[in-house]
Amino acid sequence: MPNFDIETSYKNKKVVGIDEAGLGPLAGPIVVAGCYIENYHLSHGLQGSIDDSKKLSKNKRESIFEKIISDKNIVYAISIIDNKTIDEIGLSSAWKKGVSEVISKIEAEVYIIDGNKKIEAQNKICESVVKGDQKSFSIATASILAKVTRDRIMERIHDEFPCYGFNKHVGYGTKQHIESIKEYGPCKYHRMSYAPLKKLNSFA
Repeated sequence: MPNFDIETSYKNKKVVGIDEAGLGPLAGPIVVAGCYIENYHLSHGLQGSIDDSKKLSKNKRESIFEKIISDKNIVYAISIIDNKTIDEIGLSSAWKKGVSEVISKIEAEVYIIDGNKKIEAQNKICESVVKGDQKSFSIATASILAKVTRDRIMERIHDEFPCYGFNKHVGYGTKQHIESIKEYGPCKYHRMSYAPLKKLNSFA
């Protein structure tokens, strides 16, 4: 279970955890979230419930999300990078843009970021933490914010384009999703720079 060991290792420094959702899907945005837990105190309703978002059920994530955004001890920020921007500047730059936006929204001395990707911010400490959402409460909390926010966006996209089944695969390249793209063609939310879309588009 995640804990505050990484955060407390930076003595007397404000530490923000950052995570993202949506790097791999063929459609929809990347969502980056940042979270600062003041004095490392979580409300009673969150004690023992924070974990890597991928390990939680949809209903559990939704419930925890609402508790996070209403917890007075938690400061958070969310950045949404749409598919058009991803196509224009590339996945790596889109990720960096999202992380940089979150950093600009929450002033801190240290930012611990899930994964192994590197980013620099002036006069800030930025530490990459592999499997950080399984180690750090702050990163795990950010992972829930990012995942739920993105899933809600994909549900709205599904309402607009139900033929693709976005409410089931949230944009990932499942067999059903690929078959839907072949049948209906891509929609305005698809990432045309991604290989499966480029390949399909070349036969259009």
